[in-house]
Amino acid sequence: MLKLISLGFRVLVGVAVLGLGIGLVAYMASHREKPELKPEVFEPLLVEGMVVEPQRVERAWTGYGNARAMESARVSPQVSGLVVDRPEWLEAGASVEAGQKLFVLDAVDFELAAKTAEDSIASLEAQLSGLDVEESRLGRRMELASDEKAIAARDYERAQEAVAGGAGSESELDQWMSALRRAERAVIVLGQQLDLIPSRRADLVARIEGQKTQLKKAQENIARTTITSPISGVVQSVSLEVGEWAQVGQIAAVVVDLSRMEIPLRVSMDASGQIEVGDRAEVRARLEDEAVWDGRVSRLGPDADARTRALTVYVEVEQDQKGDRVLRPGQFVVGRVVESDAVERLVVPRRTIHNGRVLVAGELLSAEARVWPLAERIAGTIARGIANGTSPVVSDETRGGIPEVIVEAAQLEVGKYADEVSGLLSGDVEKWLSDAGSIRVREEIGRALTEVIAPEIAKWLAETDPGDLPLELRGELETMRQLSVVESVPVEVLFSTEQLFEELDDRETQWVVVRARDELGLSGRELLVSNLGQLSEGMMIQVDLGGGQ
Repeated sequence: MLKLISLGFRVLVGVAVLGLGIGLVAYMASHREKPELKPEVFEPLLVEGMVVEPQRVERAWTGYGNARAMESARVSPQVSGLVVDRPEWLEAGASVEAGQKLFVLDAVDFELAAKTAEDSIASLEAQLSGLDVEESRLGRRMELASDEKAIAARDYERAQEAVAGGAGSESELDQWMSALRRAERAVIVLGQQLDLIPSRRADLVARIEGQKTQLKKAQENIARTTITSPISGVVQSVSLEVGEWAQVGQIAAVVVDLSRMEIPLRVSMDASGQIEVGDRAEVRARLEDEAVWDGRVSRLGPDADARTRALTVYVEVEQDQKGDRVLRPGQFVVGRVVESDAVERLVVPRRTIHNGRVLVAGELLSAEARVWPLAERIAGTIARGIANGTSPVVSDETRGGIPEVIVEAAQLEVGKYADEVSGLLSGDVEKWLSDAGSIRVREEIGRALTEVIAPEIAKWLAETDPGDLPLELRGELETMRQLSVVESVPVEVLFSTEQLFEELDDRETQWVVVRARDELGLSGRELLVSNLGQLSEGMMIQVDLGGGQ
């Protein structure tokens, strides 16, 4: 029961105070001293802007990759042997010229093989010369044997005639027959020897050629014991020392030509069909570096990486390999490939985009809207004047009537306890009305009245001839008519670019290429570029195009 009484008492006090405040407004209005009213001059926010116009933009694609030499040589021995010489200067990083000596291997075994082959050739050539003499002598003997055979044949014929005539015997005939057979056998033997001469000569010639081949191989192996660099460049690594045994195919050193480098850049698949062979490329060690290596796209990869969804673009860089700044094999770099054909695109400073939107200056469509800040200011001044003239400030004359007002209001709720409640509340009510309550009521009245009368003031300003207005208002009204309203335009960011567009801004370098997402478009609009953190859509501002041009 006591809680209910307490709750009711609090409600009663609040109702009594509110009723008292309202009841005393009219009564005490005449006792309030009117303060001096001072108009507040409206100063619109000055914002820099630029007119968005299409600019010729070269689209750039950024990719990453590791540099490699287009020409390199893995120097390997072509013969096995003991390393007997290596120049002192031959270390990683040393410059070499094509044909310059790198290693020398022991050539004793190859020199011995060459000497053996030379001796064999000399012996075989001597045999070949002897065969020519032998052939000549056999030919002569063949002539003599043929003559003897002819003589023996004639003698045998005469012996046959003599026997047939009874002048000879059979034994004599047999003797002449035997002599003829001996002569024939001699001719046959000599013929066989002469027939073997060509094959013997061919064998000797073949053996000579074989030994010449062995000699040439030995001489080549002797030359191969001197290992030279096949290209001009820089030594990347060395793996042989004096006294070590070099094996055929073993990598003795690696030489790279740094004058022509290639970088396989992995770029977005969106670049497919946009990048062409011959497009310009800029290669940097780091994205923020100013120093670049200039290159060109030499070829395009035929396929894409399914995992990274990247296209490989091969960029060729030519450089002075003896210069101070050299791109080296294996170096991780970032490349920027620029399209060869620039097209007109809309660009805005990167910092002006927030949540996919940019802010532009729009026109105020109605006359009342153009003068609204001035009308609102005038209405506010009038409303505050009215509120100040009717504020419930307690004076000495009215202070004594507060308890009676409280009693009258409280009787509706507490009946006979009204005097008791009045005694409890009179002091607090009097203090509140003299301090915070007065201010709060005045502010609420001012705000409410401003909302009521501001539209009428705006209509009046729009319809009134500016020449009939006070000079101060005329200046402000002219300023108001030059104001713009902040509008938000959704945009689609296509890509970023880092360059100067002096027609737009001679200092800004960070831009993005955009496309407006709505039917209003962006070309020709006044883009807002300053005080962006203070702007909100619908806000009235003054635009200065000089700062953004």
